[in-house]
Order: sequence, then structure tokens, then C-alpha cells
Amino acid sequence: MAMALGGVLLQGFAAAVAVGTAAPSEAKPAEIKAPEVKPSDAKAPDAKPSLIPVVEAEDAVVEGVTVQSAPRGKTDSPVEPEISLDEEAIKAYGAGSIAELMTMLEPLTVSSRGRGGEGPVTLVNGQRISGFQEIAGLPPEAVQRMDILREEAALAYGYRADQRVVNLVLKKDFRSLNLEDEFRFATEGGRTFNEQKGNLFKVDADARWTVNVRYRRETPLYESERDIVRASSTPYDIQGNIGLATGPELDPDLSALAGSVVSVVSVPTSAASGAPSLADFVAGAGRAATDDLTAARTLLARGEEGAIQGSYTRNLMLGALGYVTTTFSGNVESTSRVSFNGLTGVSLALKADSPYSPFSRDVALYRYLDVPDALRRKTDTDKFEAGMTALGMMAGWRWSFAGNFDLTDSATRTGRGLDATAYRAAVAASDPGVNPFAPIPRDLLRYAAQDTADSITTNARAELTMNGTVAQLPAGRLRATLKGGVDSRKIEAESVRSGAFTRRTLVRDRGTLSASADAPIAERDGVLGFLGGVSVNGNVLYEQFSDIGGLMTAGGGLSWSPVKRMNLSLNYSTEEGEPSPQQVNDPVLLTPNVAMYDFATNQTVNVTRIEGGNPNLSADSRQVVKLGFNYRPFEKRELSLWGNYTAIRVEDQVASFPAVSPELEAAFPSRFVRDVTGRLTSVDTRPVNFAHADRQELRWGLNYNLRWGGPPAAPGSRPGGGAQASGPGFMMRSGGQPGQGFLNVSVNHLWRLQDEVVIRDGMTPLDLLDGSSLGRRGGTPRHEVNLQANLAKDGLGCGLRSAWRSATWVDGGPRGDDLFFSDIPTISLSGFADLGQRKDLVQRYDWLKGSRVTLAVDNLFDEKQQVRDDQGRTPQAYQEDYMDAMGRTVRLSLRKLL
Repeated sequence: MAMALGGVLLQGFAAAVAVGTAAPSEAKPAEIKAPEVKPSDAKAPDAKPSLIPVVEAEDAVVEGVTVQSAPRGKTDSPVEPEISLDEEAIKAYGAGSIAELMTMLEPLTVSSRGRGGEGPVTLVNGQRISGFQEIAGLPPEAVQRMDILREEAALAYGYRADQRVVNLVLKKDFRSLNLEDEFRFATEGGRTFNEQKGNLFKVDADARWTVNVRYRRETPLYESERDIVRASSTPYDIQGNIGLATGPELDPDLSALAGSVVSVVSVPTSAASGAPSLADFVAGAGRAATDDLTAARTLLARGEEGAIQGSYTRNLMLGALGYVTTTFSGNVESTSRVSFNGLTGVSLALKADSPYSPFSRDVALYRYLDVPDALRRKTDTDKFEAGMTALGMMAGWRWSFAGNFDLTDSATRTGRGLDATAYRAAVAASDPGVNPFAPIPRDLLRYAAQDTADSITTNARAELTMNGTVAQLPAGRLRATLKGGVDSRKIEAESVRSGAFTRRTLVRDRGTLSASADAPIAERDGVLGFLGGVSVNGNVLYEQFSDIGGLMTAGGGLSWSPVKRMNLSLNYSTEEGEPSPQQVNDPVLLTPNVAMYDFATNQTVNVTRIEGGNPNLSADSRQVVKLGFNYRPFEKRELSLWGNYTAIRVEDQVASFPAVSPELEAAFPSRFVRDVTGRLTSVDTRPVNFAHADRQELRWGLNYNLRWGGPPAAPGSRPGGGAQASGPGFMMRSGGQPGQGFLNVSVNHLWRLQDEVVIRDGMTPLDLLDGSSLGRRGGTPRHEVNLQANLAKDGLGCGLRSAWRSATWVDGGPRGDDLFFSDIPTISLSGFADLGQRKDLVQRYDWLKGSRVTLAVDNLFDEKQQVRDDQGRTPQAYQEDYMDAMGRTVRLSLRKLL
């Protein structure tokens, strides 16, 4: 059904845009233009800038002299790319969209300086865009070059220096209609994905526009579809149990028949069809049946998602401002998630005079109500985004204005079970028409009032950024970036929990002012040349919040290039950061029957997990020191080595704790609720402020590219054609030769040297690398390694993705068992065939033109993390399928580029 709906969607989309759509045009020859124009150079008064005001020059040969110019689309930052991918390199990844390509490149774009979860800053042709949604659906074939730069490059665009920068340089003249159908499934069964995508994109020297549509559907995965054992710690069962293991004797006659005192007994299946005898209960005497509820609980929710996105960019003549490049973009998304949280239990008073009771005494009957949707959770989220940017030049300064508005409406409904009042009354009254052991009549049950959580989040933002040359220093230009902005965020949250209504509204207005500057001190072939290339930078940011007050960020750094193709950098920043509006004001959610391991009792128990915002959070304060290294040892070989050392100290760290540990319970006893027997029943995981945290890590890697084959290069040209990037980073050369083979290998290693948290002042630090944990996946792995390799030639390609995380352990404290979490090695393979490049096939089957088939296997060997206690046992909360429900998956996609 999903594929049919997606097919209709894409067919309609293709029909609507087919008119005026053509195949991608051939690349134009490189234009010979003048070198980069300095601010002091004269300009023609009527010169019309290109689509984006960037340097368009390529290397030019004038009277036998080669004039090197900055690569087209170069960023405003003096920071050179650490990695640069050309068309052939991008093609080797086999991605179907920019969003998919960015996912593949995540190990290369992740930052050690952020608070966690931030993606890279994304630029197009060296300039800001209205948002990632503007380019997420573009085909990779539209990209001429992709540059990856370190975090300091973000300063030139008014961002904090805590995100890497990815710059996409688009082709000057390109248009395409891209359709893709993808199917993915888990080899263990139970879970499938269908996704259909369409993209229409056109760019020329004056304008570009794009439209994307996307539809995705995911089937639910139930615990019964995996090897999950969920032995209940309660007396309930679908068929039923009578009495408790610690209760009084049920019936002396039953004890006599069983040969021992019986305080608990499971109900025989024969009781559902009529009044049972006492002898029917002998087989189940002394034990309670436990239904593990796996058929009524989802590991992964059912999901459905649809989105329409679009953007339009064009040059406009705006009077005194001259030519201004403007972009308008919009995005509408709708998602729905449905999960199931088990069954409702009910206790019944079974009287001795009941026609269905063989017992001589009144007893208690415990049953699950077999209605799976009684504890269902459904979350619907609708999102609307609109944005615009304007770019131009004024008095030698490049300026950009960005305005955005987005609205997110989320509604969550969580079932609280069933109202069994009528059913209890009928059993307690010994109603002969209600057999307490038979299937429960639905007319005696009613759905209990649901818990609700609704929120509407709006965000409006406007900011102006200016970048230009302040002065000409002996070693080069003193460049500065100034930014001012205002934004307003509002979250209206309402929730109903157990009938109690709560409403909270948070309005957070903010004004920001920031400035950064980069000053060259020495240049290798000029002033103080014996020092090599040296530059310094500084930045300051002030934010005034309506509900928090003023927060400051300041930083600076030194960049040194002692020899060609090598760069060393040192950066320091101190910053104050606010808790997000969601962390403060999200509505409260209660999720029942969540399996958690309790170190105090060495048992897995089903608890109610509480999530949501905490209005008492305060801002954090961070100090970051970063040392960077980038080196390209060879002039002609495409090998790059890089490394970063980062040390971070965070005061008043904002964190949640979705797991139980002795230290957390000692620090926040009110967050953990136990019954009179000491059994854990509830855990409140809403975020809190920890006293401080310290982290040190070393991240290093290498990238190597090899090309071979293809026709001989023209005399005097570089292999592969195109300009070579300057600086310590390397460039995978632009425009591979026909028939040329390409191999890329990328390796990076993260080595955590320190990861400690002090929950409260005066408490012993928690060493997350050695025995402590704040999450359900154990401590922090000391080592993580990622390997990628891509090979492509003549339209055929294959890729290898491998990742490894080292083992961890958790100290169970004086009363609990230690837990040991295994290392996790995973390998994924993919292969693709660009059938349109196979001329023999296209000649026979013209419809194959522009087609590509991709087959990928993720987690090839179905590796899952294993958890063991001191006795080598796996606690129920840490079963392999809880740690990774999907396991090995296979993905097949068919893509058509028109």
C-alpha cells in the first residue's frame, strides 16, 4: 500500500513538472577570468554580479604565464578546507541526495566542540542559506565541489566556532528531475521501510530553484518478533493467577491435593469454558503464570512521514543596494508515530460463593485485560518553515540578511488502560453470567481517560551579518565579521496526567551582537616569512535573553603554517549557554512498562518513565581548548592527515539520565520511586543541572584518494582537470576523466582521554570511562574507529563502512552486580550501478538512461552489543534485541535522473 501511494505521488509529481524539464546539460568549458579583485581595485559601475557574489575565476594562462585564482565558490573565511571532494569523489559515494551524502560523511563532519547533536554549518557557493531544507533533496550530480572546513571557519558567517562547515559549490548550469524509490527491510523480519522521493532542480547563471517531495512509511516491530523475554515481576497474566507467592494459604483442600501449602496458583485454560474443579488447579499450584507481553509491546514504533519543500533564488536590483541575491524557501512536514506499551492489569475479588470458584475461601484473581491499544501512544507532529536570505555587497563589505519563521505543532496521546469497574463489580457479585476466567466481555470495559501532551512551538528570527576588510596589514588583509540579530521563541505546552491538567508557556526573546576578526601576522613569502604563515583570530558574542539575562561568549586562536601544506591551530573559548526551550518547557510524558535494570536489587523491573521539561534549569558555562593539525605530505598524491585535541570543562551541565545507577539515585532520591517492598516503580528522567563535567579527547584521521585509467590528459593540464586547492587541505580534483577509476579511503579514530561528571559539589566524580554511567548503554567507550572506502569506475561502484566502539563496564555498587558491555564492531557494504553509463545497455534499452540501482547491507554480520553481569548472565533490560532491534538490514533503491 505504501509503495502504491508513493508511486502515485511521484507519478503526479513527475507529470506536473515534466514540461520544460530537460536532461542535465553538458559542463561548460572553464572560463578565463581575472584574478581575485582586491577591495582597492576599480570596478565597472554597471557590472552585474553572478548569481552568488563569489569569485568565479579558474586558473588562467595569459602569454604563457599561469595566474592562480581562488577556486570558484571559496568561503569568506581564511581557513582552508581540510577535505575537498570533486564530482568523481562525490559520485563514488553512491548517494541519492545531499541529505544522504551528508549522512555518509558524518564521521568527517562531526565536531568535538559542540554540546552534542549539532550538524555542520552548510553553505552554498561560499554563502549562507536559509536552512538545510533548501538543499537537502538536491541530487549530488548538481555539486561541482564539496569543501569540509574546521569549526573556526564558521566565525566568518556569524556562527559560533562549535560546528564544522560544509561548503557546496553548485554547477553553473544544471537541471534535473530526480525520482527515487527505496525499500529497506530487516533480515530478521518484522520491520520494513518504504520511501519515495522526487526532486526538481534547476540552476543557471541568474537563478536556481528546487522542489522536493518525500513520503516514508515504517512498519512497527513488536517484541514478539525478536528474541525478547519479558518475564513480568507482577502477578498478572492473560489467563490469570490466583493469590500471591507471599500471601496466605488459598485452600487447605488444594494444599492437601498438591502436597504442600499453596498460596499462589495459575488458572488452567479449561476454566475459560466452564466452572473448574479444585483438582484442575493442582498442575499450576505453587507457581504464577507470567505472560511477557511481547506481542503487546513495540520495540520500534509504526511511522509515517510526508514532506514538501521548495526554494527559489534570484538576483534582484534593489536601488542603492545594487544587485542582491535573494532566496525564498518553504517546508511543510507531517509525521505520525504509533507505539504500544503492553496490557492493563486488573485485580478481581473472587468470592467463595461464585459458581465459578472451587475455593472454600474468598481469593484474589489477577488478570491482564487483553486489549493492546489500551496503552497505545500516538504522536502527531506538523511542522511549517519559511525562510529568506538576501546577499549583496555594500562599500566593499559582503552582507547577508536571514529571516526565518517556523511553527511546530505536536500532539501526543497515551492510553492509561481500561476502566474495569463494571467487570470488577460483576465478578465481586458472583454474577453467574460472567465467568471470571473466560474472555472478558468488552461491554464491561471502558477506555480510561488518556494522558495528553500538546505543544505549539514558534520561532521567528532575523539577523544581519557583514563581512569585509577592515585594513590592509603588511602580511595581508585584516578581516572582520559583524552580526546582529533578534529572535523570539515561544512554547505553549499543555498536558493532562492522571486527570490533572497543567499548562505552561515559555516566551524567550533574544537579542544578539557578535564580532570576529582574523589578522595575518606573517606570510611565508612575505613579511616575517621565516615564521611561515601566521594569523590570529578573536571573537565575542553577547546574548540578552528575556527570561535568563545576559550571556557571554568569547574566544580566540592562532593558526600557523610552518611549511607548505601543513597547518597547526590553537583555539580557546569561554561561553555561556542557555538550556533549550524544549528542555525547560516540554510537556510531561509518562511511559508505562519500560524495562529498566535496578542495581539495588539486581533485577529488571517494569517502571513508569517520566519525560518532559524542567523549568528550574539554569544556564551552563563552558571552557574549550582545541589544538588542530592538518598536513598534506605530498604535492601530487592526494593524502591528507589531520588531528584535533579538545579539552572541555562545563559548569552546571544540563543532562538527563535515562537509566538507573547507584550514584544518580543517591544524588536525586526524589527522582526514583519505590514501593513498600523496595521495588522500583517510577523513574523521572527530566533534565537536571550537574555540578560540572570534564572531557578530553583526541580525534585524528587520514584521507587518501587514488585515480587511474582514462585517456591521457591534455598537454599542460593537471590530472583530472580543474584548479588545485591551496593551503594545507587537499582537493579531490575537479572533473574526472571518462573511464577513470577512483578509490577513496578515509579513517578516523576518537580516543577519549577523560570523561568525568560531578553530579553534586562534594560528591566523588563519576568516571564514565571506568565504571560509571549516565545512560542505558553503559559507560562512555574510550575508543571509536570509523573506516570508509569507496571504489568507482565506469558507472559501477561499491562502498565499505565500518565502525567499532570499545567495551565499557558499570560498577554496580556495594549491593549490585557489575555490568560489562561488549565492544561493537559493525561492517556495512553497498554497491551501485549507474546503468545510464553503460552505453551497450542504453543503446538496447533507452529507458535505462539516467537510471541507477543501489543495493546495500547495513550491519552485515548482525552484530549487537552484549551485556553480562558478574555471573555471565544477561539482565532482561539489556537483551541484545533491546540494544539493537533492527540488526542487519538490506536496502534496495531505484533512482531515475531525467
